[in-house]
Amino acid sequence: MPPLSQASFTSKIDSERRVKVLFFGRNECEFTLKAVNHLNRLKFEVTSVFSRERSEVLPEEIGSWIGHYIFCFRSLYILPKTLLDRAKIAAINFHPGSAEYPGSGCVNFALYENATQYGVTAHLMNEKVDDGEILECRRFPILEDDSVDSLLGRTHVKMLDLFFDITSGIGSGADDYIKGLIQSPNHEKWSDKNRCLKDLEKLSIVDLGVSEPELKRIIRATYTKLFPPKVMIHGYEFVLKLDNT
Repeated sequence: MPPLSQASFTSKIDSERRVKVLFFGRNECEFTLKAVNHLNRLKFEVTSVFSRERSEVLPEEIGSWIGHYIFCFRSLYILPKTLLDRAKIAAINFHPGSAEYPGSGCVNFALYENATQYGVTAHLMNEKVDDGEILECRRFPILEDDSVDSLLGRTHVKMLDLFFDITSGIGSGADDYIKGLIQSPNHEKWSDKNRCLKDLEKLSIVDLGVSEPELKRIIRATYTKLFPPKVMIHGYEFVLKLDNT
């Protein structure tokens, strides 16, 4: 599938046929279920695949799928180009971060950098992670008392709102809807600072000589019950446990 900014559009879908969608979401995720229910309300023909963990193998039954759109929402799958190309109109990812934070650890690095705003981004997908044309980026304030959990919770709500709006626009049948988003005067570009999980892992390891202000920054940016920051001493790992959690 050529980049939509360069493609000649034939985005009308025969009124007698339903929009055919391959949806990738997260297992046991309330936001994923709301996203699927919304697609069903739009009367799209939906094939859903839910991921449980990273590095899962894609199910064989989608190998023959061909349709109009692929949507990724909180999915842990990395989709190959051969699959993306089977979406005749667009493959769209909903990223839990603003254009300044492609890749992994977006919430964490926004908190670590004391950013005052954050966001969610809908973008076209290609074979690289968080690299395709941005359709829309929506921002919202980061609060002074935000933690990883609180900011991530608001992020998922905002991302679901963006999903509703983008898919409703598609469902309205408006010609060249996706192309119009790309050509908007508010069209944004990704930052070139695309971080990976190793960068987040490095951030969560506390140096023994850390200052108190820096330690507080690291705790705010990385602490969750499941993945707390840690100290490594002589090959032993010590993790942080907060009394109020």
